[in-house]
Amino acid sequence: MISGTDHGTSSSPTTTGVIDLMTSLAMVFILLFAAFITQTSTEAQSQLQENKEDVQAALRDHLGRLGLSLDPDPRDPLTLLIVVPENRLTFESGRSTLSPQADQFLEESMPFYAAALCGPLRHKIDSLAIQGHTDDRGDDVFNLKLSQERSLAVMVKGLAVIEAQEPAAYQCFQEMTSASGRGRQDLIYETPNRVNREKSRRVIFKIRLRSTEQRHRAEKLPKILPSL
Repeated sequence: MISGTDHGTSSSPTTTGVIDLMTSLAMVFILLFAAFITQTSTEAQSQLQENKEDVQAALRDHLGRLGLSLDPDPRDPLTLLIVVPENRLTFESGRSTLSPQADQFLEESMPFYAAALCGPLRHKIDSLAIQGHTDDRGDDVFNLKLSQERSLAVMVKGLAVIEAQEPAAYQCFQEMTSASGRGRQDLIYETPNRVNREKSRRVIFKIRLRSTEQRHRAEKLPKILPSL
């Protein structure tokens, strides 16, 4: 005859209560954490939208006078695009030499961009990329090299104009700006099988906004520097 209590399989009311309490607390923590993440994400999205609207408002009138616009990048929520068609930024055929018309465009536009991006908008902007694009004529290597040379020509000319007309913004603009070529990688098509060569030849100014984390780090930086 077996008597007594099987202590290996039984649990006391106190133990069960503690387990239930811990489970409840874990669920509460998970719910609070989820709510915090949702709120943080919503605030970040709201701040990003506000930043976009501020940049668009600052550049809208100037771009309108030039017949250009500032549009969201469908591939990157942090990036705004200024697409400059070939008829505004013209190069010699097959070369990276800027035409007189392109020189005039850069002289009219670059000092304004530099003053805005390095002035009231500086804490909202992470970088500016000048991106060159070609049409589908010629091989990939030639087009990639040509687009890189053209984007660099735009950057060099732009910096020269800024140094002459807006010298206070020169260093800032130089540090935030880069030049790159895409060649024929992002062609614009009229139909699935027909390339629009005129629209494909273009220069894009890609303004990348600072993320919420970048802005927070930048805001804390001046407070840290004096103690170093």
